[in-house]
Amino acid sequence: MVDRNKADPRAVRRHDPSAHRLMLLAAALAYLVFAVYGSLVPLDFQPRPLALAWQEFQRIPYLALGAGSRADWVANVLLFIPLGFVWAGVLSPARGGLARAAVGALVWGGCVLLSIAIEFTQLFFPPRTVSQNDVLAEGIGAAIGIAGWWWWGRSLLGWLESWRSARGAASLSERLLWLYLAVLFGYNLLPLDLNVSAVEIYHKWREGRVVLVPFGFVVQDTAEWFYNLATDVLIWAPVSFLWVLSGKKRRFQTWRWTVAAAFMLECLQLFVYSRVSDVTDLLTAMLGAALGVWLARAREVPLEGPRRGGASGAIWLASGGFLVWSAVLAALFWYPYDFTAERELLRERFGLLAQVPFHNYYFGTEFRAVTEVLHKLVFFAPLGMLLAIGRMQVRDRLLGRLLDVGAVLGVAVVAFVIELGQVALPSKHPDTTDWLLALVGGAAGYFGTGWLCERLIVAPDTAARRRPTEYAGVRSKEHRRSRRHGAGHS
Repeated sequence: MVDRNKADPRAVRRHDPSAHRLMLLAAALAYLVFAVYGSLVPLDFQPRPLALAWQEFQRIPYLALGAGSRADWVANVLLFIPLGFVWAGVLSPARGGLARAAVGALVWGGCVLLSIAIEFTQLFFPPRTVSQNDVLAEGIGAAIGIAGWWWWGRSLLGWLESWRSARGAASLSERLLWLYLAVLFGYNLLPLDLNVSAVEIYHKWREGRVVLVPFGFVVQDTAEWFYNLATDVLIWAPVSFLWVLSGKKRRFQTWRWTVAAAFMLECLQLFVYSRVSDVTDLLTAMLGAALGVWLARAREVPLEGPRRGGASGAIWLASGGFLVWSAVLAALFWYPYDFTAERELLRERFGLLAQVPFHNYYFGTEFRAVTEVLHKLVFFAPLGMLLAIGRMQVRDRLLGRLLDVGAVLGVAVVAFVIELGQVALPSKHPDTTDWLLALVGGAAGYFGTGWLCERLIVAPDTAARRRPTEYAGVRSKEHRRSRRHGAGHS
């Protein structure tokens, strides 16, 4: 019998946490800072005697959870799941059940102590709420994260490692598909204020959160209605597009499976009290799935590298697209264009830009915060993607590095101008957090597009020798026709 570990040493390294210890440590420290910072926002420190704070902390209440506060409890559970997960990975021994159990207990104890320390510190940072519920929820979340590392940690490391060697449209599309579906389902099930009884589902239906008639709602703002409808269509197009490119299913099968995924999501939303289960979403998913299949069909051509004589045209086209999308973003984020020129009001609103990051996000719901984060990332990612298309035509390394810096600065300027314009819009909330998120989204779109194209683009001499099916992940018409003719002659 052949020992697989000896036969393939790379497989051992891929699943060994010690080989990724530095990466896990960086992720653990970054998330630790995020968890502490997010628990103390808006950082409004109010000094008080330490002894008095300790006495008050000993009397912190256990709050009864209703439908409204249930989402906060789940949010605290979710906050500590990644914390327990990554720290279990950092400290996890290579083998030994007893050692793993000891490390798990150590990590869980550290997470609980951190939770208690955060709750105590929140007494000095009103209007934060201090309760036993948060400690209990975060302890449960840490335990789930530690167990998650035991079960899936090594597999996750192997999956992340496989991205380095992934090449071709089919391989990358399959990975991106499952990542996109995870984000899509996770977001649409927020804020996880789960229904725990049939009575609550009945009340949800009586309140109009279960819509069984297509378009059975009142349109109050036509522009907002059109925007929401277009968004509901577009979010499902990447699912069918990536599914076709992965080569796992045929086009009509892909359309059916995409619609089935949308139906499953609507059924799951039935058990989330604040979400609306609407038949209209199934119709928009059908259109989005059809759009994605059509785009995948149009993609059935091999990608090639930069052609001679076409670089300048591609750069100008990318620059024009950058300017057009910048105008679209300004139109979206400045709507309804109720600009004001009052000096006192402008001076007061300029002060909003000096608030600490994520200050405004605290005063809304967790779902609203996640929505705003995704809006900024998704809307500004195309800016970077367009600039990356022009960047791919540049072969000179020094010029390419200068263009990388210029692309990031360009996204930063556009995002700053949009936030600056919102200062003069009383109905908007200018925020440096939005500027930072927009910059992250644009940079992710720029460098992510370059990373993907390095693995998708085929050199012209290689593309001439390969079939289109190797790039599209589906069979082209010419390929199917040649197979039929061959079968007939045989």
